[in-house]
Amino acid sequence: MERLFYSTGQVARQLGTTLAAIRVLCENRAIAAETTPGGHWRVPASEVERLKRDGLPPIPRPLPAESAPRAGNGTAGRHGHPEFLAEPSDEVMAAADQVAITRSTLERRKIEREIEEQEDWFRERQRREAAAEAAERQRTDAEQAEQRRLRWVQEWTQYALDSLPYGARGEVEMEVHTSVQEALSVLQPSQPEAVTRLLVDAAVHRALGPWTRKQEIERALQAAMDRLPWSVQFRPEYAPLKRRVWDAAVAALGKVREEASYNEMETAAVQAAQPMIREYEQQQACQLTVERVYIFDATLQQQEAAKEAVRQALAALPIGASAKQLEMAEETALAPYRAVVAARKEKSRLESEKQAQRRAAEFKADLQLDHIARYLEQEYKFDGGYWEKHREADRLRPLIREALIEELLENSDMSREEIRESIENQIDDGL
Repeated sequence: MERLFYSTGQVARQLGTTLAAIRVLCENRAIAAETTPGGHWRVPASEVERLKRDGLPPIPRPLPAESAPRAGNGTAGRHGHPEFLAEPSDEVMAAADQVAITRSTLERRKIEREIEEQEDWFRERQRREAAAEAAERQRTDAEQAEQRRLRWVQEWTQYALDSLPYGARGEVEMEVHTSVQEALSVLQPSQPEAVTRLLVDAAVHRALGPWTRKQEIERALQAAMDRLPWSVQFRPEYAPLKRRVWDAAVAALGKVREEASYNEMETAAVQAAQPMIREYEQQQACQLTVERVYIFDATLQQQEAAKEAVRQALAALPIGASAKQLEMAEETALAPYRAVVAARKEKSRLESEKQAQRRAAEFKADLQLDHIARYLEQEYKFDGGYWEKHREADRLRPLIREALIEELLENSDMSREEIRESIENQIDDGL
């Protein structure tokens, strides 16, 4: 069985004595002990058990200086004192005892002081070692705590970055990182997770504020543009009007309060676009009105002039004019042109009637012109016979016809007898 040993310090603690006393006993072989290769004393466990039973032996002391004179009677003095030259008296013996006691006390105190100094040195070394170990433990604990905190901060920072909207990651990552770091700087990893999450979410929301505001402004502007008619949104000729709507919406959003909700911003942008939308709607209504302008029986030139007059009349109306106002403006602008066309039509009608009356008179007169020849034959004699009569009838025919037509135009109700009578009268007057 392997033998077990104790160090001198362990033995001193078990036996309730000092480390120096154990070392002195070991050095003087008063107790069984062995030395290590490094020169340190080790006491077998069996020896320690024996000392616990029997107690410690007294610490050996050196003899007085050998150069002192020996006692003359050759006997050793009591209590280790030097021999006397003669038998001492009681006073001398008492004094010698007192000196021995004093010397022993001094020696004991010197040893105790040396032991105490050694104990102090060991205690100081142990204190330094303990302090170094404590400092090392503290440093290690601090490093571990810092590493745990770094991991904790990294986890919550990544949580914050992962919670960002997709479109915001490239723009506000730095702001979110800074805001979350500031929020976590006043917290500890031991903080409840629910509380930490609330604070991190609040930091993210705060950092996202400018980006969110920008997105809401863009959405409000787009909402205003979406209210525009299709043609204004996509046809190039309406680009100026579209730009005016955009500028008006931007100006309106610049006036809303900082804490305004998205609904308030959208309402402001949409309302800013309404005047331009009404303007466009009125332009469309005016254009449609001009395009459908048509005056029956008017010439192309009159049609174009009438459209231009209507266009100018509608342009003079205020934005937001009602359909009734547009209609009244159109009627007012077209009235002169319609009057001209009506007058021309009336003139044409009268001319047409007059021509119709003349054609009727000509027809009625032509039916009776043969009466010229018959009347000449009945009433007149011509030296030249038939051919002279025929020539006279041909000469009188256009003259009588024109006069007869004029009579019929004045009196379309003339009977055949009256017409023949008129023919006869004209022949008689002419001949």
